[in-house]
Amino acid sequence: MFTMTAKIAWASLIRRRARSVLLVLMIAVSLWGLLFMEGIYDGMTEQMIGNAIRSDSGHISFFGKGYRLDPDLSRWIGNEKKLDALLADDARVKSYVKRLKQDGLVATAHYSRGAVLLGVDLEAEERHGRLGGYLHQGDFHFGTKGRGAIIGYKLAEKLQVRVGGKIIVSAQDSLHEVSSAALRISGILKTNNMALDENAVFLSKKQMRKLLAIENGAAQVAVLLHDEGQIAGLQQELHENFPELDVQRWDELYPALLQSRVMMEGFNLITNLLIFCVAALGIFGVMLVSVLERLREFGIMLAIGTRFSEICKIILAESFFMGFIGFGLGSLIGFSTLYYFKIYGLDLSIFSDAFEAFGMDAVTYAIIRPSYFVTALIAVTGATFLSILIPLRVLKKAKPIEAINTI
Repeated sequence: MFTMTAKIAWASLIRRRARSVLLVLMIAVSLWGLLFMEGIYDGMTEQMIGNAIRSDSGHISFFGKGYRLDPDLSRWIGNEKKLDALLADDARVKSYVKRLKQDGLVATAHYSRGAVLLGVDLEAEERHGRLGGYLHQGDFHFGTKGRGAIIGYKLAEKLQVRVGGKIIVSAQDSLHEVSSAALRISGILKTNNMALDENAVFLSKKQMRKLLAIENGAAQVAVLLHDEGQIAGLQQELHENFPELDVQRWDELYPALLQSRVMMEGFNLITNLLIFCVAALGIFGVMLVSVLERLREFGIMLAIGTRFSEICKIILAESFFMGFIGFGLGSLIGFSTLYYFKIYGLDLSIFSDAFEAFGMDAVTYAIIRPSYFVTALIAVTGATFLSILIPLRVLKKAKPIEAINTI
């Protein structure tokens, strides 16, 4: 019986081929637009989060108690050995790096401004977060004598310095004296992490310890995990093992990025509702017109003994055929488009100034998530089902004999 119902429904769609094709294309194009926007916008958000995690916070960061409110050298992390032992033996930890950090001043012959001085091990940073991948100009090293510095590109613009230029960095050392060092710029980074691009001056750990007159300790320990799903559990364990330290997740350090992710989820929900409405209105219009045109046909079927439930199944099958063909076609085109932009990226360099103002990459790589297709399938299925209720009600009220005689 189901086969017969499907054959009748399919034959009806073929009989009104142009209208059926138009509706299928409308659903497919709408779905393609939905998938494209979801994948690209999620890609933008995840790249922003990835940049912050790679260049600064990691998935989890350690700080001395109260350091983030009052970044004094006395609040640096002192007990590094215990922390090293735990992180090195934990299978969940992918890598970790220690950074020395102090607010200071950077100056050229023409300009000076506040900056964040970061003492780092470049080899460790490269293994940890591929920091060298953000190199914009120059070289990713501090020179043979370790007297080079790498700065953010926006800071370089404000200081009006280039690679090879000379800067003076100053900061208060552990003896509460102002200490200075002359450095030559060896590289310029563009991380699209605005805090680093506008303020960061990277120098070698040896140079930093000499500048601050401090031999041990670290301001921050950033940790990357193999699985993001383990962040909350590990954070809880670290809180218990190191009550003297602040253990912060990336979303606690960058709450604006978490809000961006939540906003994207809301945006995706709204676009799914739009697809639901587009599909529902399209199918509703086609099925209503189809039922009104075929009242005589359905009236004859009812008059010769066909049950109303069987006619309902035929109409339902027609609408589901159109909905699912549109979903399949839209999903195929949408997946192909997202896969292309996942590999090659969507180059929006023409708007690079606007993107950089918000710390976003000009080239966006799409993301493909199964949830896109599952949500769209639910939306199309719901729209397909609901859109035929009114046409069925119209048919239910029609009297077979009157329909045969008057139409």
